[in-house]
Formats: sequence, structure tokens, C-alpha cells
Amino acid sequence: MNLAVTSHAHLERMKCRMDEGTEEALFYAALELRCGVEARMREYVEAIDGIPESEKKQWHVAKLGRSLANAYRTGDKVMIFVFIFPEDGSEMQLSYMPVMARLQKIVEQLGDYMHAAKPARAAEAGWIDNLRDLLNEAYPLLLLATSGELVGLPLVNEETGKLKVNAVLKLGDPRASLLTRMMEGARPTVSVIHIEPTGPITFYEN
Repeated sequence: MNLAVTSHAHLERMKCRMDEGTEEALFYAALELRCGVEARMREYVEAIDGIPESEKKQWHVAKLGRSLANAYRTGDKVMIFVFIFPEDGSEMQLSYMPVMARLQKIVEQLGDYMHAAKPARAAEAGWIDNLRDLLNEAYPLLLLATSGELVGLPLVNEETGKLKVNAVLKLGDPRASLLTRMMEGARPTVSVIHIEPTGPITFYEN
């Protein structure tokens, strides 16, 4: 059986490890978090046209972040694209969710826990509690980052005039037929809603 290594798979395994509630499980959750963030950022970078292959093969979060920032310059903005097909009025929404700067920072901080700690360090008051706090803060941010359908911003090809949309939909999603229409040459009107967080994310789990 092949191990799933998508950002969604890492997110699911991170949550399972956190739900175990043991201190040992926190280290495995931290590994899944780190891999999940890297995977999501790489999914985004690989969808960008015109950047060197060396950048698409990067694994370091800071370098992946620079590639995304140079390509899109959207920062922490949530971007919701509304497509309306003039032929029959059909409409769909697709969202691009950022890997927020705070989430990238948390992953960088995990370096303190991804290497063997000296006994004195592990015995420090609050050392393991700090890891738990970082994971509790990071989980909803990764959940947000993986919740969008778009793995790249929709762009118009200057030569063909066609709209390129990189999106991943679940099996049976009715929007798939509208994506097919665009691939076949339909040109919907597009509007964009920008949402930029102004403070910490409050997460409410179902």
C-alpha cells in the first residue's frame, strides 16, 4: 500500500496524532504538519508557469514562500473567484487559500523539536506545552490552506486568450462540467472577492 503524501493526507494524520493526546504523539503530529505545509506550498508552486524547475523541487518553506510571493504577491489574502457563463447564466465559485505567513513561521519554529533534544532541554518547564500550543495554532491554518479548490490563480494566456484554471474538485462535484466548458473554450466573466485577515484566526470545529 502506498502512503498518501498529499497536503490533505498529512493534515488528516496530524489531526489523528493530536487526538491521541500523548506527549509522544505530538512529535509525530509536528512531522505531519511540517510535511503538510511543504506539500501544500509545493502543490501551489508546481502549478506556476514560467518558474525554474529548481524552484519547483524546493522543500524549504522559506524558499517556497519566496517563490509564491514573487509569482502572486497576494500575501495572506483569501481569494474567491466567481465565474459566470453568459451563454446560460451558470455560475460557480472557486477559492484560493493562502499558506499564511504565520503558518510558515510556525513550521520554521518546529526545528527546535525535529532534532534530538538534550535531556536538560526536554526537562524545561513548558517545553512540550509550547509544542502543543504551536500545533493547536497551526492545525486550523493548515486546514484553511488545504480547503480551497484552486492550486493556482486563474490567469489568461496572452497568446490564446484562454483562461487557465488549476483546480482540484472532489469526485462528483457539479462544477467539473463548468471547468470542462472553460477547457473547451468558454469565456466566463470573472470577478474576485479579496478577504484579508486582520488578526488571529478563530477556528470553530464541527
